[in-house]
Amino acid sequence: MNNSKKLKTIVAVLFCFIVILVALLVYAVGRSKEPSESSSTPSNSSMTASQTTESQKTASQTTAAKTTSVNETLELKLYYYDADDYEKPKEIRNITLDKKLYETDMTSAINNVLSSTDIKINKAVLDGKKITIDLPKETVKKFNSGSAGGITHTNILAMTVLNLPGVEQMQVTVDGEAGIESDHFSFNGTFIKPEEGKKYTFSPSDNPGKTLEFN
Repeated sequence: MNNSKKLKTIVAVLFCFIVILVALLVYAVGRSKEPSESSSTPSNSSMTASQTTESQKTASQTTAAKTTSVNETLELKLYYYDADDYEKPKEIRNITLDKKLYETDMTSAINNVLSSTDIKINKAVLDGKKITIDLPKETVKKFNSGSAGGITHTNILAMTVLNLPGVEQMQVTVDGEAGIESDHFSFNGTFIKPEEGKKYTFSPSDNPGKTLEFN
């Protein structure tokens, strides 16, 4: 009887011991998994942070590009004259243009500046500091519309063009022909940029001019 009780006691102790071992083993396995899971979390956070940084960089670059694009403008001036005063402009209008347009298509740029007038040019060619402006005959007719028309149109064209960046002299042709003159204007010579605040000067050519016939 005593042996039987002892055996039961030993079995009970062994059983408890086994249960404790199993519990410890389960706990140990659970603990060993936790570092692996926690290590993946920083990786995800790091990836998210990296993506956020890249997005911010892209946004910053886009904003910078837009700002650069917006800032690439050029302010030119239109000198507007009328018959009240041939020596001083009635108004100087500031015209803002795309800088790239002026650098790549000067003809369009000048026509944009002159768009509020009735002057339109065929072509503008800059050679060093001298520019050649070619006018269509239809525009030149307006220069010949009386003495006032000749002076005011010449003033507008000469002062506006001679005050463009890098321009110091201007020659005017009509449909590609130089030396044209008529009753109320003369393009047979060179227009020269004035000093600050003054009007242009005109240096006549030594060659005889060519008269333009208006129908």
